[in-house]
Amino acid sequence: MDEYLDKLTEEREGYIMRNEQTNVEIKCTEEFVEAWKQRGFVIVSKGKIRLMDK
Repeated sequence: MDEYLDKLTEEREGYIMRNEQTNVEIKCTEEFVEAWKQRGFVIVSKGKIRLMDK
């Protein structure tokens, strides 16, 4: 189980996206950008992210 948590805390290229209507912000990798856009999210920034903090 620890190896899965370790993968989520690794730094990687990704996006921070926000839904302006709900003021919700998410982090995702490139493979999920289109799915989040379909839900009303827009890209706020691109760069190194961690999907989960340590």
